[in-house]
Amino acid sequence: MTIDNNDFIKLTRRGFMKKSSLILGLIMGGLLGIPFIGSIIKPGSNKAGASFSKVGSLDSIPVNKPINIPFLTSSEDAYLNSVEMHNIWILKDEKEQVTSYSPICPHLGCSFNWNEKVSHFECPCHTSVWDISGKLLSGPSPRDLDKLPIEIRDNEIFVRWEKFRIGIPQRITT
Repeated sequence: MTIDNNDFIKLTRRGFMKKSSLILGLIMGGLLGIPFIGSIIKPGSNKAGASFSKVGSLDSIPVNKPINIPFLTSSEDAYLNSVEMHNIWILKDEKEQVTSYSPICPHLGCSFNWNEKVSHFECPCHTSVWDISGKLLSGPSPRDLDKLPIEIRDNEIFVRWEKFRIGIPQRITT
């Protein structure tokens, strides 16, 4: 059996189309795979709320009176940028120590309110009650109010938005 060198050079139209399709498919698959590989190497490095957001001035917060403050967070997930509106409860004491609470009830995820007449937080859904420090006083809530990370920079308040699992006694972020 002899092999003719011309057999390697000859390429039919069908053979050319097969090889071209294979090469083009490999190139397209490689290009489309780059974002996927990037998401595996660097998964969720900038999750929603992973960075601190400015919520206001320290001077604008009254002493020992919780106030509800809306603020915006921006996040990037893969190639998608998004801006979301959130709100938090902020409390400043006499020593200018600031605490921020997630507005989400740890029981079933309802929004709770501050009742100024009796000086405590109340959930209208299932009657959970917390004192001004976020400690559970009564109700079906499995834990105290969820505190959010906070920083004070140049008299400005910055908060990192986090969402916690509801209905469980442990404070676990989702």
